[in-house]
Amino acid sequence: MEAKLLKIPLKLGAREKIDALLEYMTSHIEFPKSEMEQKVYYWDSVFYSNEQGVEYLFIVLKSNDFSRIMVDESSLIETPFRQVYEDFRRECWAPEPYQDLEALCCFNSDMNFTC
Repeated sequence: MEAKLLKIPLKLGAREKIDALLEYMTSHIEFPKSEMEQKVYYWDSVFYSNEQGVEYLFIVLKSNDFSRIMVDESSLIETPFRQVYEDFRRECWAPEPYQDLEALCCFNSDMNFTC
């Protein structure tokens, strides 16, 4: 299993909307799960940070093979999650690009890992 960590700069005041997005996802898990299965990755963990007044969202992504993830979303069978997520991105993501932080090692519960 491979892992990636995204560091996404946010517009100020995004925390409540992050909570609303996560509440939607947990209440309607079949929708984000369907889209993530199609894209061949899933969100493992979500973190929030406010560093000296600058807000960030961190998302740990996992996939068996990131080289196979869906890049062209034209074949994606969208669920109601798509609109909720796109609204969140439009309202909350800062115009700066997100960072795809380098993974050094990915452990799992069996302590098998890839580096």
